[in-house]
Amino acid sequence: MLDPQGRVDQVLAQSALPPVNVDAPKPTAPRARPATQRAQRATAQRRVASPALRQVEPVPYVAPSTGALGAPPVPYAGGQVATGAQLGFLGNRGVMNTPFNQVSYTAKLMQDQQARTVADVLANDPSVRSKTPSGNGVDGLYIRGFYYDSGDYAMNGLYGMAPAYSTQANYLERVELLKGPGVMLGGMPPAGAIGGSINLVTKRAPDYDITQLTGVYISKSQFGAFVDVARRYGEHKEFGIRFNGGGRGGQTPIDRQTDEFGDAVLNMDYRGERARVSVDMGYQAENLNPPQRFLTFTTSPPFPPAQAIQVPPVPRPGTNYMPDWAYWKPRDSFVMARAEVDMTDWLTMYASGGYHRSEVSYQYVSPRITNAGGVVGNWSNPALKGYDNYENYASDIGFRVSGHTGPVHHLFTVNYSTFDRDYISFGRSGGTVSSNLYNPLPIPLPNFTQIVQNLNTQTNMSSVGIADAMSMFGDRLQLIVGARRQSVGADSQNFATVPNSLTHIDRSVWSPGYAVIVKPVENVSLYANYIEGLKLPEIVAGTTTYSNVGEILPPAQTKQMEAGAKIDMGRITFTGSYFDITAPNATAVPVLGQALPARRLTGEQRNRGIELYTFGELAPWFRVLGGVTFINGEVVSQAYTYPGFGVINYNGKTPVGVSTVNANIGAEWDTPFVDGLTLTGRVIYTSESYADDANLLELPAWTRVDLGARYTFPSPWNGKPIVIRAAVENVFNEAYYNSYRTVSSAVSLGAPRTYLVSTTFNF
Repeated sequence: MLDPQGRVDQVLAQSALPPVNVDAPKPTAPRARPATQRAQRATAQRRVASPALRQVEPVPYVAPSTGALGAPPVPYAGGQVATGAQLGFLGNRGVMNTPFNQVSYTAKLMQDQQARTVADVLANDPSVRSKTPSGNGVDGLYIRGFYYDSGDYAMNGLYGMAPAYSTQANYLERVELLKGPGVMLGGMPPAGAIGGSINLVTKRAPDYDITQLTGVYISKSQFGAFVDVARRYGEHKEFGIRFNGGGRGGQTPIDRQTDEFGDAVLNMDYRGERARVSVDMGYQAENLNPPQRFLTFTTSPPFPPAQAIQVPPVPRPGTNYMPDWAYWKPRDSFVMARAEVDMTDWLTMYASGGYHRSEVSYQYVSPRITNAGGVVGNWSNPALKGYDNYENYASDIGFRVSGHTGPVHHLFTVNYSTFDRDYISFGRSGGTVSSNLYNPLPIPLPNFTQIVQNLNTQTNMSSVGIADAMSMFGDRLQLIVGARRQSVGADSQNFATVPNSLTHIDRSVWSPGYAVIVKPVENVSLYANYIEGLKLPEIVAGTTTYSNVGEILPPAQTKQMEAGAKIDMGRITFTGSYFDITAPNATAVPVLGQALPARRLTGEQRNRGIELYTFGELAPWFRVLGGVTFINGEVVSQAYTYPGFGVINYNGKTPVGVSTVNANIGAEWDTPFVDGLTLTGRVIYTSESYADDANLLELPAWTRVDLGARYTFPSPWNGKPIVIRAAVENVFNEAYYNSYRTVSSAVSLGAPRTYLVSTTFNF
């Protein structure tokens, strides 16, 4: 076997080695394998095939415990996840020293699984579910049963810097997933996500040269190529530069759909004895024609049960019900800079700032099922054409102090962050168009004449966070206490509805956080936490639905209590957690003297669940990744007032989009019969869920099976590894619906069977 532990792949595909934060646990040395003939042959071949690394300085560069900028914590055994991640303004922390359920997926996993976007990476996690249609161009997610918008991704710790709709995976070193709210740790996300948070870490130059070319094929006829080039310069390799870029294009597995996707991202960094600086610049673009859109089954929100249309049978996988003239064209460009200065061995000052511009032009229709004429699957809705533009500015400044008071070690952190967004949205309607879900009809291009959206919104957020991470008894007991003062200001004006109206809100709230870790033995961590989240202020819309249109609802505070355990067996780790999250919801309440109800924050949703997860190696030649999440979602308080229908109460119902059981089980096996051949597999299961508040529209459970293989062999011209990867996602071409929470009673189609092939050359 050429590389039974995946080390050849890891050497060249993984883009960062130490420095690491000293808090992150050090990877254990591989256990000695029995001196069998198979092991001896594998060892001999690895010696021949492994590439020769550049010589590095005798003492590797290591940031102090108060630093966070630099390479993220090193990979765990198996290379699929990391030994730790950045925990907001607390900096890098190891898995066993993190009192939250957090996982960090590596660049090696992304490349081996041929992940296209962040949503593909998170398909490995049972607490995450994709909730936007395949072929939609938007990566909407659910985390712990709560909706998470792609615009809430943080990049290198700054919110609003990642592409607004879908982020390509080829230039990412880590995808760090924190499950549960975390305002105290990192501030409020732009859209106010409450089920979790995602931080994307871009690639930097490691201590060895990288010159890599990867050719890709994706069914039906998408072809592309991506490059990865990295170098370090200077006597001690102080200066680094890394470029990732490329593109793909062609016909997708969805009927009549083509997709063109490209990006170019450059990182430059400096690491000195006392200072570290990193600069990222990037551009990403996509042309998707025609994009899939979600389906609604009712008339206009909110929907009385009497008006609900039943969920039609799932169409054939790959069915494209959109008109040929529909398109989705996002463009994203960003630049950000980060710096850390070690004032002393125990004090680090840091600052970062960034700018991101996002533009998307679109032309589509979001089908609304009507079953007109008694024909199942008939749909109609107004066609839309327009654009959305975002300009985001973010900054972050603070310091970390490490010291002792008697037997207690402290890591004291103070942080100030800002986020500003200018948002312009303009749209025209082309009138109502109609077709059928199962037998799409040709739809002439309409004339887009009526202005239906002309919105200008400015959002300004700032926060001050303070925390003390205390430890004693050799880290056997750890306590984190902190709080953040979050301020949110918003001005909104919709010229299409009320030209002279201007809505303004300015609110500030405190969000505390507490956490504790107890280690009865070295490899076991027991933890508990209390932490809060915030929902973004909501601008009430719907002139025929609510009496308080234009009013901005204040930020809604969510609360989480969580307890869990982590067991690190050296090469495999098991985690388990229980969480309880309550979140306020907006409902429609009657108003004295008004014909229409008002939209108010009077509802509440509660999600309780258990998460079981494992990662690492059962044996040096067998890796596992995955687990199961059980969620008990309940509408604690939610009642709507419908004109002509009265008050309808949904208390006790299951929240929209929450599935009770979610399981993701993945494995890799280095075969003994072909040296260098690894077989992979993954099973994803999602139980039933509902697409409406009344629980009348049930979406069936579904199971997706993914299979793959990769073969690693030495190049005949330079001896460096060549890796061929092949995979089939949704092997059995299962047809299934995903629910989509943002628009009530809306669902989307899952991806059809998809073939993936890539070949990576190292020079």
